[in-house]
Amino acid sequence: MGERLRWVSSSYSCDTDATCVEVASAAGRVQVRDSRQGPDEDAPRLTFSAAAWALFIAHTTAD
Repeated sequence: MGERLRWVSSSYSCDTDATCVEVASAAGRVQVRDSRQGPDEDAPRLTFSAAAWALFIAHTTAD
């Protein structure tokens, strides 16, 4: 397996809610997972190129 990913929780998550989106970046790829899946490395996740992730963020944060 490759390098261990460092997952970061969404800033929209709260301590009292078990639902959360987490992201990790490595080797020019951004991975997104649902934290309810736990730390299982085989849990489903989405993978974006760094460029696709930047476009996604720009689109979702645009006024």
